[in-house]
Amino acid sequence: MTDHRARGSSDQEAEWEAIRARGRNAYIWSHGVLRWGGFMLFFSLGVFQYAHFGHPFSLEGNWKLRFMAALLTWTFVGYAYGRSSWAKKSRDAQGDR
Repeated sequence: MTDHRARGSSDQEAEWEAIRARGRNAYIWSHGVLRWGGFMLFFSLGVFQYAHFGHPFSLEGNWKLRFMAALLTWTFVGYAYGRSSWAKKSRDAQGDR
């Protein structure tokens, strides 16, 4: 059992080193903004459109303004999430050493 834990830990360390090698900004933009923020952008817009217009792909209302506001919001929040996630992963990696 301990051999499995040690191997899992070394796999996580190798994964973290590969992420670190690509750089902090690449991680923040790819993981925080594009993945998490992008998902939240389309999810929140779909939920809003469905709640107000009865269909998630409805183009009723002022959807262009809503899309731009959501894009700015989720870009900012995704960047903050990516930074926070990077800091936590970095802290955890330093604590393991």
